[in-house]
Amino acid sequence: MKKSTYLMLAVTVLVVLFASACSGAAAPATQAAPPPVEVVPTQAPVEVAPTVAEQPVATVQSFAPACQAATSCAAPEVKNTEAIDTFCVDKIPYQNINVVPGTTFEALDPSGELKCQDSGTVVDDKNVITCTGKQLWTYELKFTNSACAANALTTGTGQCQDGLGYDAAQNCCAPLAAADAGSVTIKVNMGACP
Repeated sequence: MKKSTYLMLAVTVLVVLFASACSGAAAPATQAAPPPVEVVPTQAPVEVAPTVAEQPVATVQSFAPACQAATSCAAPEVKNTEAIDTFCVDKIPYQNINVVPGTTFEALDPSGELKCQDSGTVVDDKNVITCTGKQLWTYELKFTNSACAANALTTGTGQCQDGLGYDAAQNCCAPLAAADAGSVTIKVNMGACP
């Protein structure tokens, strides 16, 4: 009986040990984490100069906005004059040419004989340009839509991308027009005076 008593005693010890281990012995209580402490710096942060290995941050260049209402840059609708339409005053030939307001003109006559001016007259909502020159002579006259004037746009300010000019009046960028954009050249055919 000795063996069975020892065996029983050994099993009892094991059961007691097992029971005490699994009995949910009080685990040590965990402490709640303390609230974070805000540290106020007493000195300004030290800036470290970039080393050679570091690349500088790319800068983003900002431009003025694009102009919303792009002005029409169409050439004025003006046709060659006919010699038969010449009228004479004191045997001096004249031609009248009607253009929309805002149209500029330039005589392309190296001799200086063609003289044109805005007569100050308006016919059918068009300004009347009156030209005079030699009888039976043909001259060239260039008309330009003033909305296409490149001088209204400034380049090289850094406010607009390449190919655009800065419009200071509207604070925006607009496409640069070609030198003769919005222009048309016509022939002024002077007739004879009787």
